[in-house]
Amino acid sequence: MTEEHKGTKGFVWILSFFAAIGGFLFGYDTGVVSGAMLLVTDRFNLTSLMQEVVVSATIAFAILFALIGGVLNEYLGRKITIIIAGFVFTAGAIVLGVAQNVIMLVIGRSILGMGIGLASMTVPVYIAECAPVELRGRLVTLNNLSITCGQFIASVVDGAFSYVDDGWRYMFGLAAVPAIIQFFGMFFLPESPRWLMKKGKEDLTREVLIKIRGTTDVGEEMKGIQELCVEEHDTDNKEFVLLKVLRTPAVRRAVIVGCGLQLFQQLSGINTVMYYSATIIRMSGFRDPSTAIWLSAMTAGVNFVFTFVGVWLVERIGRKKLILGSLFGVFLSLIVLAVGFQLAAFNSPELTIDEGSFSCSGYTYCEGCIEDKTCGFCYEEIGFGSSANGSCLKTTEKEHSQSTGGRCNSTI
Repeated sequence: MTEEHKGTKGFVWILSFFAAIGGFLFGYDTGVVSGAMLLVTDRFNLTSLMQEVVVSATIAFAILFALIGGVLNEYLGRKITIIIAGFVFTAGAIVLGVAQNVIMLVIGRSILGMGIGLASMTVPVYIAECAPVELRGRLVTLNNLSITCGQFIASVVDGAFSYVDDGWRYMFGLAAVPAIIQFFGMFFLPESPRWLMKKGKEDLTREVLIKIRGTTDVGEEMKGIQELCVEEHDTDNKEFVLLKVLRTPAVRRAVIVGCGLQLFQQLSGINTVMYYSATIIRMSGFRDPSTAIWLSAMTAGVNFVFTFVGVWLVERIGRKKLILGSLFGVFLSLIVLAVGFQLAAFNSPELTIDEGSFSCSGYTYCEGCIEDKTCGFCYEEIGFGSSANGSCLKTTEKEHSQSTGGRCNSTI
């Protein structure tokens, strides 16, 4: 390999790195909410519904702007769309970092969703269209690795700032740093050669290819890109591309399998586990928020490490075996989670309805009572290792209960 070729590969890796910051921000902004929500919930006294709104706003806007991202890719180009995504990520992080109320939280999370939608649609396309054939697979995988890396880094940041007053502001706000790096870095990188060719800019296409390939011998690649663009243009004019996909048996099967895997991966509930991992751990018996946040980092850490394992195994055991093995692991994990929580609910102590706590008397088990931040479960100890049925009381009544020999828990 010549020094010129090595330098070219280095440039493509740098190009892919800056683009993949979008994937990192995707992972960071979806992962950081796990730990931050524990602190935000206490700071703003969020109900379960408002917690769901704050978390789900990001995903709702990501879905919408993934569709909009496809349009922007076509008309503005991949480079400009990534730059816009970097600006949007920065704006969302700043709004969350200075949020003074729930409305600002929802707005900030919604803005982040816009950036996630744009980045998830654009970054893989940009990397694939700029990468040489021999590096394309590895470089596109870089985006997926960046997502899991972002989730892991977010969990570490959550743990580090969980000891700081209003640490959630730093958790959310620090996302602005990589977003700014991407925003300015993309100005110095070229546009996708395929997009330039689609817009009829052959001279610019040649210049970009020479720059990212490190050689003036780009005639064959230019011819191939031009043929693909002409074929795509003719197809678009004759028939809507989705209809052509559905009418082509081999392509239809591949699309159904690919989209089905992505769909069921999301429906499996992994997002719920990732977004609420710290909350789930806290519900399992760890009262200290920092401890729950650090333990939740293990989930993100395992996810990150096994991304490398997946990349290493995919070429050795094949896609099918790896997918089947992963699905079995997911199935087993979900069964353990479901059975564990159901057993906890069944074995939760029964409550005696206390007429003096009307807002809390609707709960019949300790588990439901302690999930309400305004209530506490109180019981009287009657012997070693045993207790009588308790009452679900307002948290302001805990001191009285404790003074009479009972024990109260406002959270698990």
